[in-house]
Amino acid sequence: MSFRDLWRMCLNNLWRRKSRTILTILGVMIGCMSIVVMVSIGVALDVSQKKMLEDMGDLQMITIYPNYDPQSKIKLDESMLKNIQAIPGVVAASGKFEIQDYPIQVSTGSNGRYEALYAPVVGIDFSQLEGFGYELKEGAFPIVGAKNQALAGERFAYNFKDTARPEGSNMIDYYSALFDENGNMNEENVPDPYFDPLNAKIDLSIQVNEQNKIKDTLNVTGVLKESQMIGYETGEGLLIDLNEIKGLWKEANRKAGKPSTSFDYTGALVKADSIENVSEIEKQIQTLGLQTSSMQSIRESMEESSRMMQMVLGGIGAISLLVAAIGITNTMIMSISERTREIGIMKALGCYTKNIRELFLMEAGMIGLIGGGLGLILSYIVSMVLNSFSNMGAPATSFWEQLMIWLGLQGTPLSLIPWWLGLFALLFSILIGVVSGYYPASKAVKIPALEAIRHD
Repeated sequence: MSFRDLWRMCLNNLWRRKSRTILTILGVMIGCMSIVVMVSIGVALDVSQKKMLEDMGDLQMITIYPNYDPQSKIKLDESMLKNIQAIPGVVAASGKFEIQDYPIQVSTGSNGRYEALYAPVVGIDFSQLEGFGYELKEGAFPIVGAKNQALAGERFAYNFKDTARPEGSNMIDYYSALFDENGNMNEENVPDPYFDPLNAKIDLSIQVNEQNKIKDTLNVTGVLKESQMIGYETGEGLLIDLNEIKGLWKEANRKAGKPSTSFDYTGALVKADSIENVSEIEKQIQTLGLQTSSMQSIRESMEESSRMMQMVLGGIGAISLLVAAIGITNTMIMSISERTREIGIMKALGCYTKNIRELFLMEAGMIGLIGGGLGLILSYIVSMVLNSFSNMGAPATSFWEQLMIWLGLQGTPLSLIPWWLGLFALLFSILIGVVSGYYPASKAVKIPALEAIRHD
C-alpha cells in the first residue's frame, strides 16, 4: 500500500468513528494545554525574576569589601587591585574610597542653610563610570580630570534639613510621600526637595580636630540613577573623583599630624566578561582574603526555585496527558475489536502486516497531532487571558503593544509560551499518540486472517 492509500484510510477511519475520535482528541487537547500553561507560568516567573535582578543592578558586577579582621594583614590597595585585574574573565576593576577617619559635614545654600543628615561621600575613578554601569537620571557625567565636580545620588537632596525651619517640619519625608495610604507607590506625590543639586554648590567640611577643618566646594554635574548593586552612594550619596578625595584625605592626615600612611581602598568594583564567569571570579577573589557580593548567589537560588516550579507545574500537567494517552490506547483497542473482520480481509487481499501496523500508528499519531495542535491554540488563548488580567493597570497605546502584552513579551507576564515550549508540546503530543497506539497496532497484526474473516 502506498502512503497516499494509508493516509486516505486513516482519515476515513477516524471520520467514521468521529464521536469517539473527537472525545479522544479532546483529552489530548486538554492534556497538552495543561502542560503548556503550567510550564509557561514557570517560564514567566523565571523571566520576571531575571528582569527584577537586572533592575537591581548589572548581573556581571561584583562588589569587593576589604578584610575587616583587625589581625589580618591583607589590604585592598593598588597592588591587590592589579592582582584582581589579572584574574581570567575580569574586564575591569576599580577601587572606591570613602573617608572614614574624620566626620564630613555636607551642606549647601546661603550660609550653609541646608545640612545633610546622611550623605556618604565616595571617590571613584571618573574615567570608568560608564563602564561600571553608572547611569544618569539627569545632567551629565563630569569631565575626566576636572576638579571640584561631583555626581549626586538619586535621593541625595532629600537627606537635607532646612535649618531656617522649626524642628519637626524642616525635612521632607521622601518615603511617606512616595507611598499612599494603600501602600501604592506614586512618585508624582513626592514634593520637590529644598534645592536642585544641579543648580547648587555643595560644601564639604571635614572635621580633622577641634582646631582644624578642611573645606571643599563641589559643582554637581549630574544626578545618578540608583543601583543597589553598584553602591549606596547612587541613592543617597555624593560621588567625587578618586584623586580629589585622596588629596582631601592626605591633607586631613597632614593637619592631624599623622605620619604618611599607605592608601587602602574601602571597596572596589569588578566587572566580569559574562554572567557565567561571575561565580568563579568571586571564588578567586575570596581566596585572596577579600569579601565579595554579587547577584550571582541570588540568581542561582532564583533559577533553582524556578526550575523546581516548572517541574512541579509540568508534572501536574503531565498527569492530564497521561490520562489522554490511556484514552488513545482504549480508543485504538476498541477500534481493533470493531475492525477485526476488516483486518482479516486486508490480510487476505495480500496487505503486508507492516502496512496494518502503520495504519493504526498513523491513526493514533493523527489523534495526537490534532489534539496537540488544538491544545496549543487553547494554551495561547488561556495565556493571553492570564496576561490581560495581570496587566489590567497598564493599558496599551496600540493594538500591537496590546498583543505583545497578551503574549507576555511586554508588561508583567503571568504566562509566557516560548517557541520551544510550543514545538515540544506539539511533538510530544504526536509521540504520546504513536506510543499509545503501538500496543493496539501490534495486537492488530497478530490476528490470524481466517479467524478475523470469520469474526462477526
